[in-house]
Amino acid sequence: MRKLQNLPSRTTCQKRRLEHGQALLEFALILPILFIMLLGVVVIAQGFNLQMVLYGAAYEGARIWAKNPAGGDNSHCTPPACMGNGNNFEAYVMPAVRQYLTNNGFDGSIQAGRLFFYAKDDRGYRNALNIVSNNPQLVNVTLLYSYKLPVGNFAASFEEVVISASCTLKRGG
Repeated sequence: MRKLQNLPSRTTCQKRRLEHGQALLEFALILPILFIMLLGVVVIAQGFNLQMVLYGAAYEGARIWAKNPAGGDNSHCTPPACMGNGNNFEAYVMPAVRQYLTNNGFDGSIQAGRLFFYAKDDRGYRNALNIVSNNPQLVNVTLLYSYKLPVGNFAASFEEVVISASCTLKRGG
């Protein structure tokens, strides 16, 4: 006896034709969600990178300030590094921190107006610097970096975030 070969029935062919393109449609529906998740991961990774660079810059500034010569507080400057105003912090620490940020891909220049020391306003900066620089044993450098988030109109209140980093070291190390 001869076996008959099973031929696809008509209903199976119609069913396959109805499901043709199903995977493409499912991929098209999932693609925007995957893209938004990828963008979220990128933004969070940039934030972590900025935080680590700020910690490194604060450490570098505190290291330079801690190794400053004797009498290296805020109101004394050791020649020939004096820049006219007799402020060691502005002569030694601020340029080193700005250079560290610039070398690591962030805008640390004065013109950008994104990097602040101790406070966002000048009066708060001066007050905090006077308090911190009078400690004979420790130096403390606190950085604030203004970062603009890539958000639309729906989150306008979260458009700018201030990220801070601080480092404290013992003087004379």
